[in-house]
Amino acid sequence: MKLSNLKNVPCIVWCLGLNALFLAGWALATPNFVDAENSPHRVYRLEFHKASFLQRITHPRFKMPYVVRLYRIEPKTLLGESEVVDLWMDGEITWHLDSPVQANKVYVGNDVVFKNIPPECTEEAQIPGCPNTKP
Repeated sequence: MKLSNLKNVPCIVWCLGLNALFLAGWALATPNFVDAENSPHRVYRLEFHKASFLQRITHPRFKMPYVVRLYRIEPKTLLGESEVVDLWMDGEITWHLDSPVQANKVYVGNDVVFKNIPPECTEEAQIPGCPNTKP
């Protein structure tokens, strides 16, 4: 194919082709949302994203490769994101934010730990069900 033949291709075809390549690359590189779990008092949310195609290729031994994200619900703020982890038979969620075990950590299985997370129950928050809530 001669270079002069490429000049005869309409601009719209080039634009559509470049857009298709961009969208294919984005789809291959972006994790897909699967599920979410809220903290006991609904202050935080864990989101589970299935690893992207490219991430699955780089972790071929993982049976369930996921990326986990921790958000504060109001205002919506991303507090942390894990690396790609294998949640195969290891996805138990443990919230250690309030008494009696206040470590300010959130665990997902053995591989994901979000540290320095503020407690849900504070004097200012006055969340129903918290031990410090005044009647």
